[in-house]
Amino acid sequence: MNLNEEVRSDYLVTAEAKKLWAVQMEILEKIDQICKKYGLKYYADGGTLLGAVRHKGYIPWDDDLDVQMLKEDYEKFCEVAPKELNEPYFFQSYKTEKGFFPWLVRVRRSDTTCISEWELENNWGGHKGIFVDIFPLYNVPDSKLKYKWQSMRLKYLKFLFQCYETDRALTEYNGKPSFKRNLAKFYWRVTKLFTNPEKICDKYLKIAAKEGSNTKKIGYLTFLPGNPKYLWDRSLYAESVDLPFEDRTIPAPYKYEEVLTLTFGDWHTPVKFASVHTTLTYSTDVPYTEYIKKLGK
Repeated sequence: MNLNEEVRSDYLVTAEAKKLWAVQMEILEKIDQICKKYGLKYYADGGTLLGAVRHKGYIPWDDDLDVQMLKEDYEKFCEVAPKELNEPYFFQSYKTEKGFFPWLVRVRRSDTTCISEWELENNWGGHKGIFVDIFPLYNVPDSKLKYKWQSMRLKYLKFLFQCYETDRALTEYNGKPSFKRNLAKFYWRVTKLFTNPEKICDKYLKIAAKEGSNTKKIGYLTFLPGNPKYLWDRSLYAESVDLPFEDRTIPAPYKYEEVLTLTFGDWHTPVKFASVHTTLTYSTDVPYTEYIKKLGK
């Protein structure tokens, strides 16, 4: 990848941003190698898919890289990735790191740093290397009533896990207290008398994975439970196509334009900064452990 700064779509992409992209692309290559070894499929997702179609690479103002996998491939990837990834790469899931959430997994690089604005204020625990997100596409119940009941259960379990995260932020990482956060902390202190975070995560994924692969729709049941915007017809993913992405190609759903329209509406016209999810503090050459020490945390 060309690491020199350049103007894309009237937006200046700095050399530092290019370095961040380059590390993410290296991580993607590791994901791709594992998938090819085990015959697994993955697809460009969200802003990454939009960038591939509209810009043949990153959206100029984007700062992350996301892929998605169908349930069966995702579960197999989660099984084999911890064994296939060696330092400096790290497979991050709730099974490999205390306090990590169950609704997606990440592959990170330990010799780099990537800390979100929220983490700067609340949470200094866990791996903070540059990462690529991997989202699971679960099978959506055909019955609207069944889907609604499933969504309600997932939302409640997600709420419980977020209460647990709030408690950790306040007690372990000196997060800023508020009435809402103190209430969540109290709720978790009561809840943990009957359960624990890992059991909540296990139950969460068990509920999401209950349906067989003959349903009409697939979607983000774990990441965004109950949000119909992130449900797609299974037929859109019946095949895949490779799209140009920077100096390589990336797999995408064969009917990627329909996926983009369902997700973004009018996606043809660029909207600057719409794909920047948060303010990131990052370094491509300083390990997160050293970076955090320099910040005095």
